[in-house]
Amino acid sequence: MAILNDGVNGGFTGKVGSVIGYQLNGKWVIKGLPKSSKKNKKGTADQNKCRSKFTLMQHFLAATLGFVRVGFHLEAKAKRMSAHNAAKSYNMLHAFNQNNQIDYSKIRLSHGNLLGAEEPQVLAEEHGLRFTWNKQQLSNHQSAYDQVMLLAFNEESNMTYYMLSGAKRKTETEMLEINEHEKGKTFHTWISFIADDRENISNSVYAGSIIY
Repeated sequence: MAILNDGVNGGFTGKVGSVIGYQLNGKWVIKGLPKSSKKNKKGTADQNKCRSKFTLMQHFLAATLGFVRVGFHLEAKAKRMSAHNAAKSYNMLHAFNQNNQIDYSKIRLSHGNLLGAEEPQVLAEEHGLRFTWNKQQLSNHQSAYDQVMLLAFNEESNMTYYMLSGAKRKTETEMLEINEHEKGKTFHTWISFIADDRENISNSVYAGSIIY
């Protein structure tokens, strides 16, 4: 809305359509508004590349959010941000290949200082995926009682299966149940450990892809 000054023959202040009016050094000035750039609407190649990567990561993290909220809780608390944003910040920097596609082997779903899984393996069984890991030289007695965290992600269907409080580290094995209708589909898998008191967690380790 614009305001007329000195009647219909005077100047005006404000916006009318695609022009604005104002007074400058005692004179009334009318100026056209800048047109939005088609280039800005479409975005540059770098902008579109970034937007595409951002969309891919948002899509993936939305599917794994329940796991990420635990996996990045301590890191997020230290940085005073949400677990989702902490995970997104790390993975946007580290988990894309040269073709700007997600490199699942570089994805991190938990972040911390606890000892991670050593040489994890995953086998398909009748009712799910069997994870195993090597027994390690542990720095203290309590580490043997860290709990395993497991996640399997089907990229095609965007379906995720996960476990937040699994077997103790010392058992060296745990089963992640998968719905039978997923048989024949490929899953990306990760393994982490979390302390029994929830005050420490390991970096997640990519355990490879497997057909269930």
